[in-house]
Amino acid sequence: MATTHKRTRTGCWTCREAGYKCDEQKPFCQRCTRLKITCKGYGVRLKWQDHTVGTVVKKPRASRKKKVFDNTCSSIPASVISDESTSSSFTSTPTTLQSPMSVFSVPRTPVHSTGLGPDFSASDRRLLHYWVEQLSSLISVAPRNGRPTPFQLHLTSMVYDSTALRSTVLSMAAHHLALQTSDPSLRFQAYRHQRDAIHLLQDLIQDPRQAHSESALATVLMMQVSARLFGEDDEANVVNHLMGAKAMIARRGADDWLGPSSARFLLSLFAYHDILSSISRGHRPLFDHGADFKAIEGVEDMRSIAKVLLIVARTSQLQHAIKIGREGGREPALTEEEDATGRDLQQKLLAMQFDAQRNEPHNNLDISLTAEAYRHAAFIYLYRTWLGVGAPNPISIEHIQNCLAYISRVDVTSPLTSSHVWPLFTAGCEVIDNTQRQFVRDRFQAMYASKLFPSWNRVMRDIEDVWAAKDEEERMKGQDGMAKVDCIQVILRRRGREVDLA
Repeated sequence: MATTHKRTRTGCWTCREAGYKCDEQKPFCQRCTRLKITCKGYGVRLKWQDHTVGTVVKKPRASRKKKVFDNTCSSIPASVISDESTSSSFTSTPTTLQSPMSVFSVPRTPVHSTGLGPDFSASDRRLLHYWVEQLSSLISVAPRNGRPTPFQLHLTSMVYDSTALRSTVLSMAAHHLALQTSDPSLRFQAYRHQRDAIHLLQDLIQDPRQAHSESALATVLMMQVSARLFGEDDEANVVNHLMGAKAMIARRGADDWLGPSSARFLLSLFAYHDILSSISRGHRPLFDHGADFKAIEGVEDMRSIAKVLLIVARTSQLQHAIKIGREGGREPALTEEEDATGRDLQQKLLAMQFDAQRNEPHNNLDISLTAEAYRHAAFIYLYRTWLGVGAPNPISIEHIQNCLAYISRVDVTSPLTSSHVWPLFTAGCEVIDNTQRQFVRDRFQAMYASKLFPSWNRVMRDIEDVWAAKDEEERMKGQDGMAKVDCIQVILRRRGREVDLA
């Protein structure tokens, strides 16, 4: 009798698509490694996909030992598929909950009431108060200057009007409070609100009047922020909601988002995460940012950092073009156009000079110092992309030292440190001096102690992985080999996921 391969439902996506049994080795299974094929990772494959009216979404099967959710959500009218995946199994014990922030991973169940009426519990009121008064400020990278943060200014009214967005921020508040207290119920509350947010967003984006509203986009973007900040498990891929946000913006038209200040804030938040995610994905940004991105969080004082990030976006586009050319069988040498682009970006970065004088007003000084740290990190990223080199090559060493020096001058309690993850990662990965490496460790530890965002600990572990790879390459091939180690590629190969740079 002929035998057939049984399709595996818990293995890597490469084996699942081929119908082969997977050994589920992490980060890559042995079959993919042996055959030298791309291992697409594990867990739920997220999809933002159009469904016709009346389509019935089948409930996922559940085994006795664990429940694996692989739902496809009825979404915005655009066939956009995310290349991200995440683990979605959990136990019933609140202290061991592991639940992804995804609109695709939770089966339909009754939604917990999150209205502000009599059913709004005391614990939920506490979480909402904590979000408004504390967490929304910790998340924002903009200086206070005695004013509400952009998250408080633009999202507060939406939180009271949108149950999906409110459930999202309540989940974030419960996650963050759980890190400060010994109350095990907070983790359960975080998951409950997270689940409710998913269901409410499903309903929201099926309503033609609300599918591309500011509150819908705000909900998706805050899910992205939450996944970035509170991702902690090394084996869990961070959920990427940027594909859904992109489709919402594109469907309505980017120009329509340039009117109200709240819409501009959301566009700037999307651009910030999209550009930084392009670095960690090794891919060009999802959007061609320009007119839609003038300042971080829409704050005029933060224009200098946005200016650098637009150069970073072009560097990611250059990286993508080089990658596609080489995958197509082209010689390693750059084309004239690619080389010219690299030189143009270098000249633009050289022409940027941000005042970072100690006699500046405190908040303005922190912005200038951060902008300079970003500029030097952009040089490091450009030279890695354009010339394929890093430390100990002298062309990178000076920018590494300058980047870390500017970061060190910003007090760790400053709001700007929430934006320091990317420059600290970029310079930190290239560091070869033990004293500088210890500074990077101490800085991440101090940042975490100040704001308690778990993903920052994971970024530091990623940097340690890069250091180990660079040191090993130096032992085998000397400093020339060490200089060629690409930090992002080390993490993609070893962990099978992005680095949380935003």
